Amino acid sequence: MGNTIEFPNQEEFYIQKANQCKKEEDLIGAIDWLEKGYIKTNSNQLLEKLWNLLCRTQDWNEIIWLVEEFDLKEEKYLSVYIEALIFMNRFEEVEELLRDSQHLEYPWINTLQLKMMNQKLKNQQDKIQQLQEIGEALQKQDKIFSVEEIHYISQVLIDSTLKQKEYVIQLFLIHPYTPMFDKAILLDEWLESGTFKAIQILWNGEMKRIERDKLLSISKSPLYKEESVLLNELMNHYSMEEATMLAQKWMQDTIRLYPFHEEYISSFEEWVKYFSEKEDLMQSLFFDDATFVKQYDDFRKSKY
Repeated sequence: MGNTIEFPNQEEFYIQKANQCKKEEDLIGAIDWLEKGYIKTNSNQLLEKLWNLLCRTQDWNEIIWLVEEFDLKEEKYLSVYIEALIFMNRFEEVEELLRDSQHLEYPWINTLQLKMMNQKLKNQQDKIQQLQEIGEALQKQDKIFSVEEIHYISQVLIDSTLKQKEYVIQLFLIHPYTPMFDKAILLDEWLESGTFKAIQILWNGEMKRIERDKLLSISKSPLYKEESVLLNELMNHYSMEEATMLAQKWMQDTIRLYPFHEEYISSFEEWVKYFSEKEDLMQSLFFDDATFVKQYDDFRKSKY
């Protein structure tokens, strides 16, 4: 038999591995070894060391996983677990736990409620600051935004529940360098969540006023088609590849032309007949705004 290195017990093996990681300032590695050890041995000693390290690093995701996976109900685990949920903005779960918990004393409940209130306030302040920063950027009329910046701004404005976002959407709509497609999406968002009776949009170099009571949402437009319905119609006459490309162009272009799409397109059948014969169909999906509008000016002229 060969020589083997033996540890006094399994716990010691995992503790030494974790300690070595800590000496190397690899706290993630230390957590990993202690976690593996606890899963294998169910040792209270390993659990205690793991828990202390998770609290020290404030690894909220791991704390939540550990408590849920091993159903740790003691107060010291549950109180930190709820705190982790607060920092992860899972407020509904926190409120339910604080209401129903039989494992927390009142002082802890009071403390956690205060922490949740502070976290909600911080989130609100962060979101207000986020809107302020976006608004300041949009006031710079010569600023050209990257694709990533446009996506970020659009997503923040769509997700925001703050009343102030309506003013920021207005800035986006009148900025000379924000894309037509994203202007359409945010105009649709304004129609759903805003309160102004009218809003302005800089579209194809012209400032236009849009009145709420005269505007239909994208999905309620007579030209709107569900993707599945659109594909089924097209595949009756075109190959799968052609039908997919035409469907993509229709959906993208009708949004990009919004809210003036009906000024350019009178019927789907007419549109398909014209664009299915175009050799630059694929390329047209990537036209800049000026070239995009020109193709529809040409389309409109072709009907007369």
